[in-house]
Amino acid sequence: MGLLGALSSRFRIEVYPAIDSTSNELKRRASGGAIDGLVIAAETQSAGRGRHGRTWVDQPGGSLLFSLGWNAPVPAIRLAGLSLAVGVAVCTVLERQGIARTQLKWPNDLLFRHCKLGGILVETINPQANAIDVIIGIGINVRLDESVRDAVAAPVTDLSAAGWAGERHALLAAILLELAPTLDRFALEGFHPFRAAWLARHALQQRNVTIWSSGHEIAAGKAIDIDGDGALLLQTPTGVRRFLSGELTLRPDRPDR
Repeated sequence: MGLLGALSSRFRIEVYPAIDSTSNELKRRASGGAIDGLVIAAETQSAGRGRHGRTWVDQPGGSLLFSLGWNAPVPAIRLAGLSLAVGVAVCTVLERQGIARTQLKWPNDLLFRHCKLGGILVETINPQANAIDVIIGIGINVRLDESVRDAVAAPVTDLSAAGWAGERHALLAAILLELAPTLDRFALEGFHPFRAAWLARHALQQRNVTIWSSGHEIAAGKAIDIDGDGALLLQTPTGVRRFLSGELTLRPDRPDR
């Protein structure tokens, strides 16, 4: 892709009219060879996935759907916070393209005006002593019909509603150009350098929230911070608690009891 300029040799891009899942395809490729720098994109997915095994809903040509393979030169334990750093990179690109006030919701949702614009799913395979293969899946709604929006349980939006009228291939190139230095820096320094930028975009910062796991409420309180590993810090009636995974929902703003 000529839009990648000097980084054209770092990424190998394949585009499919339809596929089960771009991340699944990278997993299949990983069993037979290196996936570092391989980008699988698709017009539509029949088995796209979000977190906790949820189905990702799209329509042909209505989303930017891709997964990137990365051979991270770090042990698996150092990957905490990667999805958050990727979220900062994606928001940075969208803001450069004129979409102001994009937001993030811990741990991996992209929001615009408090509606879901996209999501990030990071998976790991083939762990080694000091390296691991990472699959970074990104989905961004571009232009969705009302019927598709209605099929999603949560409020959703798309780039067209945000005033964006660009081309998906150019957006893909811009995101890859931003991800390259993001991944390089993350490999060296972890999540900490991205923490302030992530907090500035967190839609639920200093809000009263409930955190869920597998459909069960596990804690409630105020989202007060994020630590250097990307863990959510929640101020609860019994003190500050730390969470590396879970799902947030907003509660009415009121004094915690």
